Amino acid sequence: MVQEETPTVQPEQPQPQRQRQRRPRRPRRTRRQAAVEMMPLARRADELGMTTASLRRYVNLGAVNGQSQKRGNRIFVSTDLVVTSPRARGRRASAPSEAMAMGRRVSVTRETGETTVSVEVNLDGQGESMVQTGDLMLNHLLGQIARHGLIDLAVDAVGEELPDNHHLVEDVAIVLGRALSEAIGEGRGIRRMGSAIVPLDEALAMVAVDVGGRGYAVVDAKLEGTQVGSLSGELIGHFLERLAIEGGVNLHVQVLRGSDPHHKAEAVFKALARSLRAAVEEDPRAAGAVPSTKGVIG
Repeated sequence: MVQEETPTVQPEQPQPQRQRQRRPRRPRRTRRQAAVEMMPLARRADELGMTTASLRRYVNLGAVNGQSQKRGNRIFVSTDLVVTSPRARGRRASAPSEAMAMGRRVSVTRETGETTVSVEVNLDGQGESMVQTGDLMLNHLLGQIARHGLIDLAVDAVGEELPDNHHLVEDVAIVLGRALSEAIGEGRGIRRMGSAIVPLDEALAMVAVDVGGRGYAVVDAKLEGTQVGSLSGELIGHFLERLAIEGGVNLHVQVLRGSDPHHKAEAVFKALARSLRAAVEEDPRAAGAVPSTKGVIG
């Protein structure tokens, strides 16, 4: 008999284990280190030679390189944050003092427990506007002031857990009024008073202003009980009243005729824009003179 040979089984050779190359661990960033890398938006704006309103606007538009964080109503940005907009880079070429000294340009920011509002006004502008309030109708109406008043206007407003838009609209009016007042300043060489009658389809609105520092408003816009987009007619009237008081403007508004609430409101704001434009324009016959027999306005 032939015996079958039993195959010899070779024991498995252990495979050499690949040694993993450990990457060097990055040092953990402590909370204190992370906080050092962030700074208030206003401080970074000052370093860049910009107004707070301008930098806040570019951050909201995403036209920046760098990080930003919102804490409550305040915005913090990384210490190396820069603006990528070519327009803003051109502005930063000037020193901060020179930038603010150009024309009658003013930036005002107001923070409360409910809202944060930043407004930048340039009375010697071209009518450019960048308005972000969170309310489309308010954005639209403010845009009329800029375009037809030839006032460069930047408005950035945010609210926290507001039950309605009353406080937001009111606070925008407060800050815009204060910005106008500061931009007018002593009012040397301006005409001081202006008026306009503006039609819009079937609506006709008349507005007269005196920017002499006596804040007072008489508003007959015939908007009570109406709705203008997202705004009630009463709230538009309240906006005009607060704007006049905070801006030191004697404001008279009357809608002479009209049926469409939107047309009436827009005609009012266009007439307001034309009135302000006439009032703050320089009078070549009164260069450098304060437009008051008292020698002072405000």
